[in-house]
Amino acid sequence: MSKKVSHGDENLEAIEHTLSNAESFIQKYQKPLTYGFGAALLLVAAFFAYQNWYKAPLEEEAQAQMFAAVQYFEQDSLSLALNGDGSNLGLLDVASQYGSTKAGNLANFYAGLCYLHTGVYDEALTFLKKYSPADNLSRALSCGNMGDAYSELKDYSNAASYYKKAANADDNRLTSPRYLMKAGLVLEAEAKFAEAAKLYEQVKKDFPETNEGREAEKYLARAQMLAEQK
Repeated sequence: MSKKVSHGDENLEAIEHTLSNAESFIQKYQKPLTYGFGAALLLVAAFFAYQNWYKAPLEEEAQAQMFAAVQYFEQDSLSLALNGDGSNLGLLDVASQYGSTKAGNLANFYAGLCYLHTGVYDEALTFLKKYSPADNLSRALSCGNMGDAYSELKDYSNAASYYKKAANADDNRLTSPRYLMKAGLVLEAEAKFAEAAKLYEQVKKDFPETNEGREAEKYLARAQMLAEQK
């Protein structure tokens, strides 16, 4: 008479077989596994050391170096903000020397604004494009300022593109209607009146309570009239 094997016995045998295979695997590859585990520990330790003993102090140092430059920017002393005053670093040096830090990244944005406000539009674009936005609002402002630079350079196609990106980056009552209107204006400069009319209509519909929303009707009427005449 054959012996009946229960499912529990089968499961136990399967577990024992798996453990046996695992033990054989570990014995066979013990040295590589040990080395691999040690390498992983070293990587974790190196990352921890980098974050806490190098990056954090560097970030603090960068913020301290940038403080005077930001004050000059707020006082409209843009040359001093960019180049420093001989005792304190300017935005250009902060961006260059501390580029891996948040402060160094932000210095690119401030430097871009300095160049934009002083009419050096190509340099403004260079630094604004180096800036990595930390959130949707800062992305909207960055794209919007790039749109302004392209507009001043009369590159209306790129200006419209960046204004649209700015409007869509962060849907809010402050930046979205403003940049939609700017996009419409540069589209009109390219004689793309029908496209401009669509943007004015969007502002009128989506942001009626804003200043831009209240002004959109007259821009819409003009764009529609010019589109019909074209």
